Formats: sequence, C-alpha cells, structure tokens
Amino acid sequence: MDFDNTNQQNNQHTNQQLEPIPEKKKSKSPKTKKTGLIILLVLCGIWAALSFLNRLNNTKDSFSVSFTKDSPIKILATKEASSSKQQKHIAVLHIEGTIQAANETYNQEWLISTIQDLTYDPNNIGLLLYIDSPGGGVYESDEVYLELLDYKKISDKPVWAYLGTLAASGGYYIACAADYIVANRNCLTGSIGVIAGQSVDFSEFLENHGIKVNTFTAGSNKDMLGISSPVTQEQAQIMQAIADDCYNQFIGIVANSRKLTLQQVTTLADGRIYTASQALNHKLIDDISRYEEACNSYQAALRKGTVEFVHYYPEVELDFMDYVMKNITSFVSRLTATSPTENLLQRAQEQVLPEISYPAYYFSP
Repeated sequence: MDFDNTNQQNNQHTNQQLEPIPEKKKSKSPKTKKTGLIILLVLCGIWAALSFLNRLNNTKDSFSVSFTKDSPIKILATKEASSSKQQKHIAVLHIEGTIQAANETYNQEWLISTIQDLTYDPNNIGLLLYIDSPGGGVYESDEVYLELLDYKKISDKPVWAYLGTLAASGGYYIACAADYIVANRNCLTGSIGVIAGQSVDFSEFLENHGIKVNTFTAGSNKDMLGISSPVTQEQAQIMQAIADDCYNQFIGIVANSRKLTLQQVTTLADGRIYTASQALNHKLIDDISRYEEACNSYQAALRKGTVEFVHYYPEVELDFMDYVMKNITSFVSRLTATSPTENLLQRAQEQVLPEISYPAYYFSP
C-alpha cells in the first residue's frame, strides 16, 4: 500500500472541503411567508380598529351593539336628537353626503319619514335644512324636494336652508324648497345641470387585445352604452333627451323658488358652481352668514322668542366586519402596485362618476 499517495489524496480532499463555497440566495420558506402574511393581516386589523374607534370618538353619537344568532355583529350609529324635541323646537335636518338610497352619511328612507313625522309634530315649529352635499340622484333629490313642499303646505311651518361647504346640484335642488336660503361665505353652490349617464367605449381596446364580447339582446338599443360598442347617433339623442327633460325640471324649480325668469336661470344654469357672493348677486341665495348668525335670524323671523334648535341625523347601520374588511382592502390596495391595464374598467369608472343611479344632479369637479 502506498501511504504517501493516500495521504496526498486525503490532503487534496481536505483542501477541496476548505475552499469557500459560493452562497446561494436564500429563498423565504413557506413558514416565513405565512408569518409575514399573518403579521400584515394583524397590522391591517389593528389599523382598521383604530380608525373605527377614532371615528366613534369624533362623533357625539350613542352606539348600541346588537348580537343576532344568524348574522354578524351590527353596530347601530344612532345620532339622536336631544330630549328637548319633546318641547317646542326648530328641527335642524342634516342633509350631508351624496344623495342616494343610503350611504355612510345619508339615508333617503330616514329623511323622508323624518320630514313626514315633523309635519304632524305639534312641538316642531319649523325646519332648518343643513345642506353639505355634492348632489345625487334625480329621483332622490326630487322626492325630498316634494316632501318639503308638503311639509310647508300641510303644517304651514317655515323652512330655511343653510348651505355649508358645498351645496351643489341636487343639494341646491333640495334647498330650493326653502323659503329662505343662507350660505356660509366659503360655500360653493349652484352646479345647475344634469348628468344623464356615461358611456365608456372600450371596443377598440378590446379588439386590439383580441377580446370579443357577445351580448344577445332583443331591441336595437337594449345594450346601449355598453363598453364593447361605440354610441350611435340615435343612442346619443336618447340620452340627451333624458338630460334635457331633467334639466328643464331643475331650472323650472329654481325659477319658481327664486322668483326668476326661465331665461335668467338658463343663463346661470350651465353646470358651473358659484361662490356664495356670486350666488347672492345672482339671487340664488338670500344671505351670507355663519351658522350661528343664521340661527339667530331664523329665531327673529319666527318672533317666538328663544327656541332651541334640535339636530336630526340619519341612523346609519354599520356592519362591523364589512367595515373592517373594507378598510383592510383599502389599506392593502395602497401597498400593491398594479399594471397599467389592471383594473382598467374600474379605475376609469371611479375617476369620472360615483356609484349612484343616473340621471343625476351631481357636482363632478
């Protein structure tokens, strides 16, 4: 046996083992990824919970939590009027946010029923509409307007309107039911116009990407305004006729309420918004003042001495889990980058029109 040769081979083998081995890029194990996901979800949950608690702290509302056997936790945010509503009072009816069936700040059913209740309430001596809204649906706006006219006719009580930061489109439409309109000096109002609907034409985009959309209809205009075909001249005329009818209704109400001619209102009603001072010059409002000053003027006009103003807010039912998931989704979406074509339809819609029914009196900056 050749010991020298054996030792030499062992030394070579040892030297090979001592040579530095290039480090491989370590990949995260499934366990690490899972832990990271859990941490992210926990952080999102904490963030959503803190946002929710902050919201509760920023409102002077009373909250009742109800548990049901077959449904998740429901948190009912009840913005109660004070107990003094059992005495003679002026009701401050808050109309805030987008005017539609229901959302986080507005509830059509509640608003209509509250006006009806106040109509026959012997303790109520008048209404003050506090409006801070960009407008909303034609149907909802007109329904509230007509209900307010019934309130005045049946109860013979006055209605005033105070316009906050924004009272545009449907917000101003509702204000026209008031006998007297006061605006904050920084208010934007007007936007007398109509959005009948919108067409987003992706037909060329779909064709360029080899995407074919087949919609089977009966009636040549049943699928009008679809994303897979351009708008025809006939369809454009149909939509314009809807817009014109709603527009004529709007300007007729403004003219009647503000004692202006149709020609005067038409000149003003090109969809633009006005500052408070401009609105006053055009006779779209009656006065400019702070809210407290408007309340004092209302009391003086009633000539009934000092009367308390009782605030009426909508009841908003919040599903706690839906609220948490909504905030988590929003938070995660901010962290996630998307490609230029990803969610294209959704982003195009969100950038132009809100999710409300159309036609609408809505201010879209």
